[in-house]
Amino acid sequence: MPQGKTNTGYDGIDRRSYILGMMTAFAECVANECKKVALSPPFYPDDYDTVLHGAERIAREQGIVLWYEQNLDIPEPRRLNWFVMVKFSDVLDEYRRLRAAGYNPAWHFDKFSDLLSYGTAWGQGAESVVPSLRAPAETIDTYAIVLLKPGDWPIPKKDTI
Repeated sequence: MPQGKTNTGYDGIDRRSYILGMMTAFAECVANECKKVALSPPFYPDDYDTVLHGAERIAREQGIVLWYEQNLDIPEPRRLNWFVMVKFSDVLDEYRRLRAAGYNPAWHFDKFSDLLSYGTAWGQGAESVVPSLRAPAETIDTYAIVLLKPGDWPIPKKDTI
């Protein structure tokens, strides 16, 4: 990894292990159909080679499909990438349709919320299920603190870069 994108980040946490640990947890959610789609934590393009082998192993072990999102619609100096994790190819097709229509989950989360939300219901009567949180809470984006330089998340919209 280039200097500036060190192997250990916030509080001495190893970047590769953090990314792959989060991917493992989300892969289990996808494999067990709690989520239709999960995204790995966002990472710098230079991190790709560092995490690829581990990401492929996780996908193989969990029986899911990985797709590498390069985010070419984000200008180079601010570009972050992630892996898209799905169990079913039609779900990946839906994600890719939204991307082809010009939407990016970093900027248009509402367009992807059905795919990325928890509380997925499948089967007969699934459309009548309305998931809700028992006690919503404010949280922070820990991955941004651990993996990214200050100011790199959230990614500014294209018109403000």
